[in-house]
Amino acid sequence: MKKLKNRFLYEFREMRKELPLAEYISWWLLRLAMAAVYIYFTVKQEQLYQRNLVLLNAALTLSVPLLRFISPSRLFTSRVPYRIQTFINVFIFMGSFLGHGFNLLIEIAEFDKLMHILSGGVVVFIGAELLKAFGRHENISPGIKTFVGVGFSAIVMVVWELVEFFADYFIAGSNNQGYYKYPDETMIFVKIFGLSKNLPDNAAVMDTNVDLFYAVIGCAVCAALLFFFLSKKEKKDMASAERETASVC
Repeated sequence: MKKLKNRFLYEFREMRKELPLAEYISWWLLRLAMAAVYIYFTVKQEQLYQRNLVLLNAALTLSVPLLRFISPSRLFTSRVPYRIQTFINVFIFMGSFLGHGFNLLIEIAEFDKLMHILSGGVVVFIGAELLKAFGRHENISPGIKTFVGVGFSAIVMVVWELVEFFADYFIAGSNNQGYYKYPDETMIFVKIFGLSKNLPDNAAVMDTNVDLFYAVIGCAVCAALLFFFLSKKEKKDMASAERETASVC
């Protein structure tokens, strides 16, 4: 028991080195908000799929601390930065709390597009943060860090679309791919992405292509921002190191 307590204290101290107190408090505020949404959905007797989706997202607010805690010290997962939990929480707040809890995914037509732009972009930062779990992170150039972030974003984009297809096929009440869409055939997106009078049952294919299109936009924007900030930080660190060397000499 003492060993377990010491591990909790160690992980908490490590987390506080990375995160300001306000950021840590935001984790708990989101967890309480997700619990309230789950209770509300249960009282209203929403579909089991919707309730389970909220419950899964609530559990994901604990993902990084839990992953670090259960991972053997020899694995890189035991050193995953806590900041990644904050990025994950952004998705949960936007998608599950606002999207499903406040029903913005249904009430606001453009909200789903915003979510895919956000997902393609924020995951770039997660990919770059993951590099900190490996040795000699400081020696990796901003270009390589950005490239890794873009690659990680691309993987997550594709995996997410596969998850949507899987959920729609196996889970009752799931309609992530929008099988019942009837878009205007004169729209340029409809012409480009494959839903027309000649392919009337291609709504799911169009939905996937459009989702990836918006995710790529978010990825490109955030990759540019990441490279800019990493390059600026590298120059600042180099200037600081030069000043320290000069002061010693």
